[in-house]
Amino acid sequence: MKDVEWRWLRGWSKDEVSALLERTATLPLNFEEAEEEMTLDKGWSQVESQAVIARDRPGPPSGDDAFDRLKHAVIHYGFSDPRIVHAHFDTSTPLQGRSVLLELKSVGPHYLCPVRIGAVRNEGTGERTVFGFRLDTLWGHIEAGREWFLLSKDHGSGELRFHIKAAWREGHFPNWWSYVGFELMGRRYQRAWHHLAHARLRELMRTGHLERHPEAEELSHVEVGLKPVQFYSQKALGRRLSGTEREVERVRRDKLLITVGFGVLAGMRSFSAPALLSHQLSREPVEAPEGRAHALASRRTSRVLALLAAGELVGDKLPWTPPRISPPALVARALSGALAGAAVAAPHQRPSASRALLGAAAAVASSFAFYKLRQLATRRLGLPNVVAGLVEDALVVTLGGRLLAAMR
Repeated sequence: MKDVEWRWLRGWSKDEVSALLERTATLPLNFEEAEEEMTLDKGWSQVESQAVIARDRPGPPSGDDAFDRLKHAVIHYGFSDPRIVHAHFDTSTPLQGRSVLLELKSVGPHYLCPVRIGAVRNEGTGERTVFGFRLDTLWGHIEAGREWFLLSKDHGSGELRFHIKAAWREGHFPNWWSYVGFELMGRRYQRAWHHLAHARLRELMRTGHLERHPEAEELSHVEVGLKPVQFYSQKALGRRLSGTEREVERVRRDKLLITVGFGVLAGMRSFSAPALLSHQLSREPVEAPEGRAHALASRRTSRVLALLAAGELVGDKLPWTPPRISPPALVARALSGALAGAAVAAPHQRPSASRALLGAAAAVASSFAFYKLRQLATRRLGLPNVVAGLVEDALVVTLGGRLLAAMR
């Protein structure tokens, strides 16, 4: 199997999926960490959502009730909206160790990502019954990590709850633009999928069937739970979303916007981006690619870059300094943005070259943008060049401080 199976605007035939499923059984995991090691401080993003789906009769599951029907839906991925993620698998294989191909759909490309059911929970106590399974990603998946899907019943209240919990990071991408697209749109698709998962299970309770489960019987005795939504996230969205009772998202800070931010900084002042990064890395080392990280983390390098950055602040105001969009200056800023973009990326992220390219592109765009703004300030608004330069210096300091705070 190729590193990543993907196609443009179309999926795979049944025969193709069957052949790929056979090969999926031989694929290794695309990560090495144990589940307890997948923490935020070790580079793993955390996403969790849970909601009350319905209320059934109190007491343990009877084997022919709402819990049993929901269990059937969970096993067959009835919670997954096929417009976003469609699961391909062989129902005749045992649940534990089952190979699954998840067809991830976006605007344009489709990705066929291999996973394996690495663990199954089917347990009960006097107070609660829990059933679910864990998906482990395999080589060729655009993400790496583990994700639990758990259905539980509270014996006292009859409350039926669905819980999704994942630890993940970027996996393998077939090309650089897929990686950039994932960074730009991945979280949006992820949140939509989580909310739709709970909504689809509630729809099963309401109507007695889902799109992929027309054989389900009418559940006349089930009362649909309609609890208000509470949204919890480290990313403030500014609004509450319907469909889940609780959602938690903890995402690593070395993301696309930080890379772009350091590129913009390099376009404003070529030495500012590497100088600030070196200062941060020399004081509090963070994950960065091998080689570049050690060079920038050196205290001597940090001092040299600080002196160069200070000299640039002075030279920027001198009348004989060539414009930043002259070829030599532009190349220097692009290289500075590339260095900063690559240094921000964590070592487990394979597309660090795309981070460097993105940083360089942001530096070039920033150079032209701030050159035009400087011309506007001095020629049309009549500001002295020194004053306009000092205003830009203040912006450099402000943006740099925010980027360092985000990294921490």
